[in-house]
Amino acid sequence: KKISNEFRPCTAANPPEEGVCLPLNKARVHHWASDESVAAHKAVTVATYLHGVKEAEYAKEELAKDGIDMDLIELTTLKPMDMATLGESLDRTHKLLLLDESTMSGGVGATVSALVSEQFFDKLDAPVKRLGMDDAPVPYASSMEKAVVKRSTDLIEAVKQAVTNQY
Repeated sequence: KKISNEFRPCTAANPPEEGVCLPLNKARVHHWASDESVAAHKAVTVATYLHGVKEAEYAKEELAKDGIDMDLIELTTLKPMDMATLGESLDRTHKLLLLDESTMSGGVGATVSALVSEQFFDKLDAPVKRLGMDDAPVPYASSMEKAVVKRSTDLIEAVKQAVTNQY
């Protein structure tokens, strides 16, 4: 069998072919903001993972109704982190929002925010905005979990604030 390291998006409807391996060091770009929205300063970079991808996809559709766009990046691995893809996006949008399923303290978003601030400070026009859970245990009941885990509505509000410089 020939093993390929060519990256291609895979979903349940589009599973990887036998013998095709996805690289562990590459983020998946689900969407690049249009050049028009970038030029109009109506675009941001949103980085997320796991369940956050679905929430961000929904937010992207809702924000498009208001002429706002995003570079949507799925962080497929955290170590190694694909900083090149984040940097390429920040060269365009200059604003980063992290939709994080972990807590604000010591979570994934804290690490990504620190790395971006250290490596790409000059590319940022605003502080990195983290949308994560409060520093509390995740409730077992799904109805209570919805109250603490950040959702697309939280992301929509934060993106609108970012493009209007209400950071």
